[in-house]
Amino acid sequence: MPEEQPRRKQRIPLSPEELHYFIKLKKLKEVKKLEQFKATSFYKIVNTLNISLAAVVTYCVLSILMLSTWQKTYIQEYAMTLGKLVPETDQYTISEIHLQTMSGNEFIIKTDYLFIEPKVGQPVFLGKDFIFNKTLKAKLSYDNRAFWSINAYASLSVCLFALGIGFYIYRYNKHLTVNGLLTAFGLFGLACLYFILI
Repeated sequence: MPEEQPRRKQRIPLSPEELHYFIKLKKLKEVKKLEQFKATSFYKIVNTLNISLAAVVTYCVLSILMLSTWQKTYIQEYAMTLGKLVPETDQYTISEIHLQTMSGNEFIIKTDYLFIEPKVGQPVFLGKDFIFNKTLKAKLSYDNRAFWSINAYASLSVCLFALGIGFYIYRYNKHLTVNGLLTAFGLFGLACLYFILI
């Protein structure tokens, strides 16, 4: 006959007091592990970079929405794209204007309900951000509205997406994991590069 294998000892459930201490011990180990992670130079450097990059991305959003310095220049060349026909005026709106200025700037602005065609030599005011000197907006001399550069729409979308996901990651795990830190760093870094280079 085959020999009987020794049976495993039956597990004895922990008493409520033992369970309480076991949970406390586990929490203390997690706290110690987090403190050790926070003490590493990797955490300190990447977390500082994340905070700095989040500030730059926030600056990018604010500069697109409201902050800009205006510079006067003149139209050297332009090309425009007509939009839809407006029945009240029986005219086509100008939907986009590709501007080349005498100061060497070249960009496309999106317009809305603009009917008057710009002219060569006419003044145009360029709205640029303070730090990177990127052209974000333009005002035509005969219209009081500020029209956004076509790149400003894309930059705003990318920056808002990066901020939203970055703050969601922070809310979820307070950037206390390597993956959370690196994901936020990548998002903020790419958003900054997109704003600066595009």
